[in-house]
Amino acid sequence: MIHSYKRVGRLVRSSVSNLGFKQAFSVAVALLISLGAFAQDVVSGKVTDAADGSAIPGVSVTVKGTTKGTQTDINGTYKVNAGSGSTLVFTFVGYTSKEVKATGSVVNVALAADNKSLEEVVVVGYGTQKRKEISGTVTSLGSRDFNAGVVTNPLAAAQGKVAGLVITQASGDPNAAPTVRLRGTGSLNAGSEPLYVIDGVIGAPIQNVAPEDILSMDVLRDASSAAIYGSRGANGVILINTKRGKSGAPTVDYSAYVGAETISQRPELLNAAEFRAAAAKYKQSFDDNGANTDWLKVITRTAVSQNHNVGVSGGSENLSYRASVGYLDQTGTLIGSGKDRLTGRLNLDAKAMNGKLNMKFNMSASQTNGQFADNRAVGFAMNMRPTDPVYAANGNYFQLPGTFANFNPLAALEKKSNTQRLQDFLFNASAGYTILDGLVFNVSGTLRTQNANNSYFASTTPGNLLSTVGGNSASRSLNSVTDKQLEATLNWTKKLNDVSTLTLLGGYTYQDVVNDGFGASNNNFLTDAFGADNIGSGLGIRTNPSLLYSYKNEYKLVSFLARAQYSLMNKYFATVNMRRDGSTKFGDNNKWGLFPSVSVGWSLSEEAFLKGNTTIDNLKLRVSWGRTGNSEGIRPLLSKSFYGPSGSYYDGSADDFLPAYAIQSNPNPNLKWEVNENYGAGIDFSILKGKLTGSIDWYTRQTKDLLYTVNAPQEKGFVYPTILANIGSMQNRGIEISATYQWLDTQDWSISSSFAGSFNQNELISLKNDEFAAADQVFLSTSLGSYIRGTSAVNFSVLQAGQPVGVFYGAKVSKIENGKYVFQDLNGDGVVDPNAKDRTYLGNPNPTFVGGLTTNVRYKAFDLQFQLTGNAGAKIVNTNNLLLGRQDGRLAESNALKTAATSVINDERTIPMDYYVESGDHIRLSNASLGYTLPVKGVFKRARIYVAGNNLLLLTNYSGVDPEVSQNLAIGSAAPGIDVRETYYKTRAFTAGINLSF
Repeated sequence: MIHSYKRVGRLVRSSVSNLGFKQAFSVAVALLISLGAFAQDVVSGKVTDAADGSAIPGVSVTVKGTTKGTQTDINGTYKVNAGSGSTLVFTFVGYTSKEVKATGSVVNVALAADNKSLEEVVVVGYGTQKRKEISGTVTSLGSRDFNAGVVTNPLAAAQGKVAGLVITQASGDPNAAPTVRLRGTGSLNAGSEPLYVIDGVIGAPIQNVAPEDILSMDVLRDASSAAIYGSRGANGVILINTKRGKSGAPTVDYSAYVGAETISQRPELLNAAEFRAAAAKYKQSFDDNGANTDWLKVITRTAVSQNHNVGVSGGSENLSYRASVGYLDQTGTLIGSGKDRLTGRLNLDAKAMNGKLNMKFNMSASQTNGQFADNRAVGFAMNMRPTDPVYAANGNYFQLPGTFANFNPLAALEKKSNTQRLQDFLFNASAGYTILDGLVFNVSGTLRTQNANNSYFASTTPGNLLSTVGGNSASRSLNSVTDKQLEATLNWTKKLNDVSTLTLLGGYTYQDVVNDGFGASNNNFLTDAFGADNIGSGLGIRTNPSLLYSYKNEYKLVSFLARAQYSLMNKYFATVNMRRDGSTKFGDNNKWGLFPSVSVGWSLSEEAFLKGNTTIDNLKLRVSWGRTGNSEGIRPLLSKSFYGPSGSYYDGSADDFLPAYAIQSNPNPNLKWEVNENYGAGIDFSILKGKLTGSIDWYTRQTKDLLYTVNAPQEKGFVYPTILANIGSMQNRGIEISATYQWLDTQDWSISSSFAGSFNQNELISLKNDEFAAADQVFLSTSLGSYIRGTSAVNFSVLQAGQPVGVFYGAKVSKIENGKYVFQDLNGDGVVDPNAKDRTYLGNPNPTFVGGLTTNVRYKAFDLQFQLTGNAGAKIVNTNNLLLGRQDGRLAESNALKTAATSVINDERTIPMDYYVESGDHIRLSNASLGYTLPVKGVFKRARIYVAGNNLLLLTNYSGVDPEVSQNLAIGSAAPGIDVRETYYKTRAFTAGINLSF
């Protein structure tokens, strides 16, 4: 303003000197009038909290339609240049935005707290609840929260977003599903995957849902939330709701992206020159064929993917619809791998009888064509010498005759075909009828079918001694699943008085699942021309009738469920669940199981001692206890004794050998569910007017009556050597932290960060009961690499009471002497026995901390998102270093890591030892995206373009390929934390995409 008066003064003096008095006086009056008008352009005022009248600093005050703006100071006051009649926009995190027309020079505004986050409805089992009333542990994600980039599985879209939900994608194979664990590994044999419920359909396949069709994902993390699903909720529940139509004119949404993937990390192998130098250094002779071949480069490629999804929605007040079609074509970086997927979905919502009858129809169909590469080719590529060519002089694949493990990896990929056509169809119809106000009867029926058509053919490969690559063979199989479900529930909501509300739910569910399939294999075909399309033309089946098989089994599950939810004075909340399940999978004495839970919540912020607190907006304490069951992962009939083929016998009358049959299992009438018992407490908070929100949870999860196969004592009358029984227990304990902080929120800028992290400790408590017992130490065999001497079944891991699941167990190396490992005498008996007595625990493969940090930035029409993920505390067995990182007698026969050229180790022993156990701690820039929302008009409602990247940066001290190794536990074949060298390498992807609405 002072500068404005000076400018006016200069203009007046100039006018007086150049004009007459009357003219100068007229100019001066006009300027003073203008100055008065200019002075009135300044609008000031104070912004306060509508609830308590306190000043709100940092409020964004902008003049609508212009770039003018300011912020309130520490006293809540502001000044802004605004034209007469202009509109001021007031925005601040945690408050509802407000627009006020400036009719004078002073505009005071009171902002009301934005309680939308507390009032929003969250999906829980068989119903919904307001977030503020939830007393269990539930995390909700919307489609806007999903990770960007090449995301073909909804689980990958949620990685790093939910505390306690650990999603491990150890492979870059497009057909590989991630390993999912919620609050740790909870089972040995019965499965540890969460239960997936899609649009109310239990057990629907999540991998066949296009991420673009998902509206919300709700994760029920504790037993009090999941107990309503009884015997299927032991490992948590993930509820997915797909997008539905709304009344109004039709809307079309189209999204598409094109991406390119390459291997992100690879082992550092010797090139041809380095291999020759290393062989000379260690005085190893070999036939040098003069090549310089990068075998990993030979079998991999830059993989291009594309994805398209079109959705159409609309309808009237009584009938709405949404239909979508999606197509994904994803090529794998390993030659011979990839998949394409076509999905279709139709959701209908109808109302009748004056809104009393609400009907929903959900139909989805998908077909996925998968091409599977032989991952052994990765191991072959690491073994092949870089001095050997890809092709021999005659044009055939080059092969080294007589070697144990050197097979042409390109031949292993190109001379094989392994495909699957997976067709999935789902139809669900539900109806809800309002009998009285607050009393609703719901009934739902589902039919789901899945058919997997598998085809395999390995053609003849001249000069290759590996029978599964050379020597033609074929197989075909057809596997189907038919899943029928029926559910009926009665829900009653009653406001008892002005301060309390009660909701009751009762229900019945029925599920019938049939698995059916058959297959045939054959070999020794006279020609490769027919592939796997003429199985009968091979000669192998003539002498081996076991190459034909078929199967069929069925199980049923019947359940009764009940729930009561109570709210008092809008600050005390309680939920009680009860579910009784009966399953044909279990023994005659234990077909039924009871799974109760209870949780209570207390909104401290509604109490008088916190009501109106200027710092704490919301503070809620939750306490819960519950029991859930686990029947997943085990086949039907395992509680019965049944017969099966077992060898053959000579029949004199037929003068031939005929198939013999014998008992294949022991009966166990006491077989029952695993039981997960959870108890814990949590705090939900919102402070600084919603600027910082989050939750902290503590839990203990105990798995009792573990389902495990043990040796059956024959002295007690058992005929078959093993039996499936309920033995022992396991425990997971941990803390989960979720927090979101809004750094800045103005008309032009918005910056927020969200953190989700969890600490978990796993312990196997026992592996025995009063009748059966496993060995004190159960060794977990893991194949470190096919056709590599000494690595077919190395027991690096054990199951033992008092230790984490899969703890590494082996010898300790005290030093390297003359190239040999010198092991410690751990028991002090003077005799070093690294294969038996002198072994100890070498490390925990289970991470103690897993977390993700996501930051979202918006500037006007630009948006930026990036996510960091990582874990700490897990140990890894580096098998690449064990097998290929040392100089030994195999160097001239096969390739090695670059470290072998300077290694002091010349020892071929591949026993478990601490020398190759490393830390798996790492931080990864998992994904990032940059988008721009285009200004649109006419037919378009929204248009956005973006670029994104996945797996962009890795920070770790792990010397192997990638520290995110498999956490899969499969007794007899896989153990967590083993970096198996035949792993499909993870990829780095870059994509460009577009989202349109019109």
